[in-house]
Amino acid sequence: MFENSLIDLDKVHKRGVRWWLMPVALIIHIVAGGALLFAQYWNVPEVPEPPINVVFVSAAPPPPPPPPPPPPKAAPTPVKEIPKVPVPTTPVQPVQIPERVPEPSHEPETTVQGGVDGGVEGGVVGGVVGGVVGGVVGGVVGGTPGGVPGGVVDEAPLRVGGAVSRPEVINAPKPVYTELARRARVTGTVIVEAIIDTGGNVTNVRVLKGLPMGLDRAAVEAVQKWKFKPAMLEGRPVKVYYVLTVNFQVQ
Repeated sequence: MFENSLIDLDKVHKRGVRWWLMPVALIIHIVAGGALLFAQYWNVPEVPEPPINVVFVSAAPPPPPPPPPPPPKAAPTPVKEIPKVPVPTTPVQPVQIPERVPEPSHEPETTVQGGVDGGVEGGVVGGVVGGVVGGVVGGVVGGTPGGVPGGVVDEAPLRVGGAVSRPEVINAPKPVYTELARRARVTGTVIVEAIIDTGGNVTNVRVLKGLPMGLDRAAVEAVQKWKFKPAMLEGRPVKVYYVLTVNFQVQ
């Protein structure tokens, strides 16, 4: 009887087992394993990119060019030897007697009419001792070729001082103030250097210290109209360099 009850229980267990349990369990395991792998992949920390080392390499400068070759040595100039002629120091008897001895000339020496002692060959009658061949009668020693007889030798300007007296102003017109400088109220002093000739006129003006807005040009134009008593040297007028100042003041 006990054996029959065991057989009946075994039949009851076999009838309760369902065929779909195995596939369902397999699917559940696959889904769980996939979810676990996906979770692990999602939680992987991001790997930082390694830094890139950038190295700037500059090319070495090119070597300097080689020095130019030295110039070729100049060929030595041949020195011509001048043969020395022996000069006899004692009277030498002639080897051959000449057939005819030349007779002395009795013609008078040719002289230039009007010549003077100390003159030069090629000079002219009435010239000056020490003059230049080709000069003009009445000219001055040291004159310029093509000059006028009786003219004055143009001397270089001198500096005031010592025996050279200072030129004196006779007439000095005031400079014209430019309108632009007047509106800007520009004031100051223009310094110029000029040549005062023997007639007391102002020439060759150049600015040493100027002012803007056309005042230096106005100063030059004014100075060129000035009149001076010329500088004197040993009682005669001479040309001199002279420094002049022109003041500009707004009234």
